[in-house]
Amino acid sequence: MKLHLITLREGRNLLSESILPERLDLDGELFQDAVVITGHADWNGDHADIRLKIETKTSVVCDRCAEDYVQAIAADLRVQVLMQNVPEDDDGEQEGLIFAGKQGTHVDLKDEIVEAILINYPLKRLCSEECKGFCPHCYSNLNEGDCEHVGQIEASANVEPRGETIADKLQRKQQQ
Repeated sequence: MKLHLITLREGRNLLSESILPERLDLDGELFQDAVVITGHADWNGDHADIRLKIETKTSVVCDRCAEDYVQAIAADLRVQVLMQNVPEDDDGEQEGLIFAGKQGTHVDLKDEIVEAILINYPLKRLCSEECKGFCPHCYSNLNEGDCEHVGQIEASANVEPRGETIADKLQRKQQQ
């Protein structure tokens, strides 16, 4: 999203744009919907306070049941744009601060928008909080109904990933 500073009026300026994920270098298979950006820029002639709401959707696979689903992503972004050159003692990498230069005509907020989306990308992907996952024996999706292994699933609830029960491990440890 390029913000043209020379078109901003003194005071509050409403901003709205819909951007295809490819224009932000986001994976088109994961992000199939447009990235919708709304917000405002408060402009006083040499400084802009930009506040944006970023919304999109991504296709993901549930970590419990391995089913595909669509996850909404929403992020807030605040950026300050200063119409001055980067100070000599500054590397220009201050969080949320962009130096546009004294003759700057626009700023590109692409990197800040992508960063906000990726920071809000879900680490734990669940189709719902109530997702039951899949049967470790027959791989049936337990959200669609119980399988023939229901009793075995409940009995193996305290099994470590390597197959040893916690009780067996404690017993072995006591025997040593």
